[in-house]
Amino acid sequence: MKHTMPKHIGDYNKNQMLSILREQGPTSRVELSRMLGISPTAVTRNISQLLKNGIIKECGAEESNMGRKPVLVGLCGDFCYVLGADIVGGTLKVALADLLGNIVKYHEEQLVLTEGAIAVAEQLLAGIGKIIGDSGIPSKKIWAATIGTPGIFDPAAGRSRHTFFMRKWDDIDIRSRVVEEFSIDTLIENDVNLDVIGESWKGVGKDYSNILYVKLGQGLAARVVLQSSLLRGEHKMAGEIGYMLPGLPGGNAVPGEGPQDFNYEHMLTNAAVCRRYCELSGGKTAGTITDLHTLADCGDEAALTIIHNLLDQLAVVLLNSATVLDPQVIILGGDACCFGEKDTARLKQRIEQYFPLVQNIMTSRLNKQACLYGAIKMGLDRVEESIAGIW
Repeated sequence: MKHTMPKHIGDYNKNQMLSILREQGPTSRVELSRMLGISPTAVTRNISQLLKNGIIKECGAEESNMGRKPVLVGLCGDFCYVLGADIVGGTLKVALADLLGNIVKYHEEQLVLTEGAIAVAEQLLAGIGKIIGDSGIPSKKIWAATIGTPGIFDPAAGRSRHTFFMRKWDDIDIRSRVVEEFSIDTLIENDVNLDVIGESWKGVGKDYSNILYVKLGQGLAARVVLQSSLLRGEHKMAGEIGYMLPGLPGGNAVPGEGPQDFNYEHMLTNAAVCRRYCELSGGKTAGTITDLHTLADCGDEAALTIIHNLLDQLAVVLLNSATVLDPQVIILGGDACCFGEKDTARLKQRIEQYFPLVQNIMTSRLNKQACLYGAIKMGLDRVEESIAGIW
């Protein structure tokens, strides 16, 4: 975005100042001037307004061996709050975080998926209400909420689309329901988008500006950060690698009418690999890739064979994606978090047989909390834009 008008430049500097104080903690005026590239006078003017509005506070003096010690300023964490929620993986997770990004209240419970989409929406609303009530923080101090769900959110329709985890979920305008119930500015975002945002903020991706994030489990999807920005694509579906084909189907096969193993979504997800394990083991069952990995570690030969085959097929997906995107790092999330050093070494070895660059592959540090942290980060970004308008 180009900032050419004085107001745009001013708002941009305000947002950047808030971001620095949130990420760096208490900072001196001199350091803010240096980091923002603006005059000390402009920094002092903005700091005065922030202090006047109760958004920041003075936090003591910086350690110095020379002359007068610079006074540090930092955000008031309790000035306002953001709420993040995640309904992925059969679990409802809701967190309330302060302006510094610290989680001050957390709630988790199993979703009753068998009751249908409307019941899940009601459970989400009840969970949000519970965490607000338990925290004792009035709704007016919660400036933004971000809800992570499967599917792609369509702002024009106000609903998610291409959601396959539950029938009729696309029919529910969950954003309007939250706004009506709690009067909180609400964002809806794809769960995998939030995963990579969370990883870039608090996870193993925070030191990288070019990331390929791959989530494996109930589905298969990737998301891409290029030059520190999330790549969304023309139809907001960049990274939907589950639609990749291992090859063209034979004969006159038609998508949706041929064999189950038509694309990688049907080949590498929990249901597919557990089905193959049942066939190979003579009837034994497992629920997830994580379960299979545990069985393999315990010496189950069928599970070990399935995991090795899964890694080899995943290596093809990662290789094809890396040739297009050339990422600094590949981060594996979802059930792929169960992979250890031997597994990532196998992936690297397979990829490097055919690709000239060594791939940096690691598993998520945030694991199943990545989406929630991404939701908090998106909410904080929204709040910073709002705060910039009041000082």
